[in-house]
Formats: sequence, structure tokens, C-alpha cells
Amino acid sequence: MKKMTKRVLGILLAAGMLLSSTACNSPGGSTAGGKEEKFPSKQVTIIMPWSLGGGPDTIARQVASYGEKYLGVPVIVENKTGGAGTIAMTAALQAPDDGYSMVVANGPLFSLTPSFQNVAYKLDDITPLIGMRITEFVVLTNAKSGITTIDQLKEYAASGKTIKYATTGGPGNDSYTMISVLFKLLDIPAEAIPYDGGQDAINALVGGHVDVAIGSPPVYRDYVVSGELNCLGTFIPEGIDVEGIGHIPSFKEQGIDVEFTGMDYFAVRSSVDDSKKAVLTKFIQDVYADPDFQKFMSEMGMEAWGATEDEILTMIKDQTTAMKDYIPLIQ
Repeated sequence: MKKMTKRVLGILLAAGMLLSSTACNSPGGSTAGGKEEKFPSKQVTIIMPWSLGGGPDTIARQVASYGEKYLGVPVIVENKTGGAGTIAMTAALQAPDDGYSMVVANGPLFSLTPSFQNVAYKLDDITPLIGMRITEFVVLTNAKSGITTIDQLKEYAASGKTIKYATTGGPGNDSYTMISVLFKLLDIPAEAIPYDGGQDAINALVGGHVDVAIGSPPVYRDYVVSGELNCLGTFIPEGIDVEGIGHIPSFKEQGIDVEFTGMDYFAVRSSVDDSKKAVLTKFIQDVYADPDFQKFMSEMGMEAWGATEDEILTMIKDQTTAMKDYIPLIQ
């Protein structure tokens, strides 16, 4: 009888240890004391749809550099380029929904890209956490061309030359769409030359490989300040003011009926636990409030766009409506 009792006690003890071990080691599970596992407890990855050195990539890497300070763990940026951002979005939705993967997204991934290619995602699949930046696209020329205005660009095209213009990606990408629409409205013969990222497009313009390019302040600002590039205008309807450059007029102000206000933002899979979403959002808010980060953004001629989930979703819906007028021009 005593041997039987000892055997039963041994079995119960072993079973208890097994259950305790399982609870400790289960992903996102409880510890042996029944407490929730601290989040985050390991590296967080930001999936980046666009290439190294572009505006979103530069900002995301700066945010990531504050991981240890405000989140307590390393944060890295992983570039997954191609497909007008769809490759990165697909990767983000295939990652575990444990909160350790964020993605940088933009409006056109939902308002534009689905009109040009089949996508394996929908807006409900993600939750925007917080805005990153308003995308202030500017059309530029190489200073050596002598083209400083839209009228001079028309004269250049009237000489019988087909203008080559650099874009980020192809159909389905916002920069491609807007500059292509601009040339359609101006009735200028032009050929799009797609590049993987904004920095690549600007490098092509500086190197004389294309006649025109489109970019945002982080990638073109220094070249304009140094006199290597000229600004022809922006799609932001009220124009923009860039430190070191001054006021860049909109195409609307120049009598061309085209406008576009883009944005980038941080997001996660919608199935991520709300408490983890809150932790990640707070991390980015803390970075945005950091004086050194604000100085960094100011030096790039930008400021962080701390929009909420609702504000971002509303802007995507408005953008979707606006794109219906532009898409037929280039399909």
C-alpha cells in the first residue's frame, strides 16, 4: 500500500512539473507564478516595403534606434521591397500575430495598388498604430538641364524629346501614379523608369540618367540646397515650406488640376492583442516626443505625423475616392 501511495504521488508530482514547464514555455503564455509574460521580451522587427535610404526607411531606422531606451529591447528594420509594397505587406500578415512584427504601410497599398494587381490582403487585416509622416511629393529636375519651371519643361518636350522620369516602383505605387498623371494632364510624351526606392530615383536624376524625378524632402533636400536639383512643384494643394529651400508651389497654384497628399504609418496585424498594440504605440509616441528625434526630423525638413488609427483610416478612405479620378488616366 505504501509503495502504491509513493508511486501515485510520484506520478502527480511529475505531471505537475510538466504542466508548470509547459506554461512557462508557451508563446505569450503565463509564467510559473501565473503572471503574464512581459511584452516585449525580445527583439521587435519593423518590416519596410521600400528600399534603404528612402524617406520611410530613414525615419523607421531612426525610430528603431530608440528601441532599448523606450521599449527595453532592440528594434530592427527589415527591408522587403517589390510589388509596390505588397511583398512587405504579405510578409507582415504571414508573421506571427504576437506583436513582434510591425510594418510601415501607406495609403496607396489599399487605395491604389488593388486597382493594378491582385493583392492577398485587405484593410481590415491591419491596425494602424500611429502615423509616421505626410508624404510631400515634389517633382524635380537636374540643375544642369536649365529646367526650373513647368513651362520650361513643356518647351523641352516640344523639341521632340521623350522625357524620362524616375519613379519609385511601377503602377500601383503612389509616386508612379501621380507623376504619370501630371505628364498626362500636361500632354507631355514621357517614359517612366521605375526604381526600388526614393533614394535610387534621386540618384538617377543627379547622375543624369533621367530628366525628371519625384521625391520627398528627406531624399532631395540636400541636393536642392547644394544647387544640384531644381523643384518644379508639389502635389500638396497649398504648397510646402522646406527648411533651407523655402516655399515650393503646388501644381494647383500653377493651374494644373492635380493634387495628392500621401502618408506613411506604422501598423500591425489586426489580430495582435490590444495591450501589445498599446505598448508599441506608446513606444513610438515616446520617440516622437524625444528632443533629439525632433531635431533629426527638423534637419530633414520634416516633422513626425502622430495621427491616430481613426485619422489614418479616414484619410485612406478619402484617398481611395480621389484616386478614382486619376487611375483611368494611366490604365
